[in-house]
Amino acid sequence: MAQNRARTALLLVLLAIMGWTNNLAAQADEFGCTDVWACNFNPTATEDDGSCDYQSCIGCTNQYACNYDPGAIYNDGSCEYLSCVGCTVVEACNYDPDALIPNLASCEFTSCVGCTDFTACTFDPEATLSDPTLCIYPLPDYDCEGILTGCGGCEPVFITDLPAVEVGCVGDLPLEPVGEVLAATGCTDDPLDVKTFVVDATSDYTLNVGTTADGIGPDGAIRVFGLTALGLANSDYFVESYPLLVSRYANGLAVVTGQVENTMNPSLKWSVHLVLEDPLMGDEWLAQDPSHGFVTAFGCSVDTASTVTYRLNAEHSYLIGTDGLDGSYLQLSHMPFNESKRFQLGAGGNSVNCNYGFGGWFAWSGRVLDEVVSGMTGDLVIDLGEDVLNEVPCGQEATVHFNHALNASCGLFTEVPQLFVRADVTAPVWSNANCASEVALCFDAELGEAELPEPCDFEFADECSEEVLTELTESVVAGDPDGQPDAPFEIQRTYTGTDCSGNAANFVQTLTFDGSTCPEAPASPVTKPSVSKIQPRPGARSGALESDGASTPLMASLWPNPTRTASVVDINASPGETVTVRVFDLAGQEVDAYVVAGGANFRTERITLSTAHLTSGCYLIQASTAGKRETLRWVIQH
Repeated sequence: MAQNRARTALLLVLLAIMGWTNNLAAQADEFGCTDVWACNFNPTATEDDGSCDYQSCIGCTNQYACNYDPGAIYNDGSCEYLSCVGCTVVEACNYDPDALIPNLASCEFTSCVGCTDFTACTFDPEATLSDPTLCIYPLPDYDCEGILTGCGGCEPVFITDLPAVEVGCVGDLPLEPVGEVLAATGCTDDPLDVKTFVVDATSDYTLNVGTTADGIGPDGAIRVFGLTALGLANSDYFVESYPLLVSRYANGLAVVTGQVENTMNPSLKWSVHLVLEDPLMGDEWLAQDPSHGFVTAFGCSVDTASTVTYRLNAEHSYLIGTDGLDGSYLQLSHMPFNESKRFQLGAGGNSVNCNYGFGGWFAWSGRVLDEVVSGMTGDLVIDLGEDVLNEVPCGQEATVHFNHALNASCGLFTEVPQLFVRADVTAPVWSNANCASEVALCFDAELGEAELPEPCDFEFADECSEEVLTELTESVVAGDPDGQPDAPFEIQRTYTGTDCSGNAANFVQTLTFDGSTCPEAPASPVTKPSVSKIQPRPGARSGALESDGASTPLMASLWPNPTRTASVVDINASPGETVTVRVFDLAGQEVDAYVVAGGANFRTERITLSTAHLTSGCYLIQASTAGKRETLRWVIQH
């Protein structure tokens, strides 16, 4: 029994081993091409299924051949090296983009050359190389068949005469349009609407050169989006034919002028005529409304405190067509209409790069190549050169009134400026009434020479209330004051005032010395003066100014007379008598007054008369008591 059980167990083990081996053999069987020389040889196949292919992998295995087959394993000798030779010059008429081996000698550049400007009579739609000399254009106002189509001679003509106007002062230069200006079409005499804007050149203004700003994507100084879609331009982008000019004036206007041409068809040109107004610094404009914002390029920031913002003026902003766009025009208006964005001038202002620039959006409408057009999107995008300050010298101030009219029926535009200039021909007027024209001198023994007064203060009145440049010259007319100071001589002082226009005026003062010795001052009184000054009574008038003929004079002396600074007068006061001293100008107006109180004894007291508050001229000094009155003549020469 035990042996039977052992045999049975061994048999089961052998059967199990045989079953596992059979399963392993079944899993290893794989059908395919087992011929190593076949194109589709399968190295893992265990059973050949008759699928071997010996043709698909045969071809040209030379990678430098025109028919190189990267999938070929066996070279069949078919390699060729001629079919892929060709012209690889992109600008050539027979440029072959499939050519692998360049053959420059085969390139030719004539068969595809033609006029590529669709506005020309000789436009060749098959031409891929442009030769502008082959473009022939119709005469103005005619089509290619010579048929009159335009309105020749219909450009606006100004009927109003606009001569230059000269004024005397800056305040007389008008900063608003003056009077009515009339214009009409040149061919029908139909009246046209005239628009006028004024630039202020009464003070310095700033100029900048503007060029296309480079950014991401297509660039143009002027971009008019939609013209290409309308079939009216080869591109929506226009670059400067020569740099644009940006002028900024004291009255807040910024004017952009110049010419731009299409990037793909240079014969399509616009004359640029943009007027911007209402300048506001960025911070001020942002503070007006939360919706206000700036347009900036990626990675750029704007210093709003130093950036100026503007509104485009639709009345004065145009693109006027010329050359291939002759007879076309676009009138521009500010975008967006709600002014949440504005034209920006400053670092990053052009919105496409971080450079110092100028930019903003506009809508456009008008007539292009005889088609009525409009669009909501266009923009100015320019870099700016350095600010150039154009100084306006005093005396050369001006305002310029730009009058323009558009004949919309044929896109003709005329602008005529009228100049208002300053031409001041009036000299300043000497106005120092305290400076005498004739001054008498005397010889001062202590100085050893004649005493010369200090020069007068310069006082010139200018009709325009402007600064006057002054100059003093002094010349000896007679005698020799340096060599013979005690001999008679005459000196002439010339005070000259010149305004900024070059108009000059002179005031001549003559100093004359006749050899006289200056009078000596009287001896000082022994008794100390007891004098009180009476305040002048404005408007008071003097009575009869004559002496009462008393034996004792009230005024003993007056010295010096004439004087520049002060004089002294000695007053004789009798016992118990009060002397009143008054000073009158020649109009009888009281300008000073003093009282000398009488004492127990007769005495002489001295009064000092100051000239500080008085002008040059003649005055009368009156001394009076209850029964006496007498006068002296007093001369002041500042």
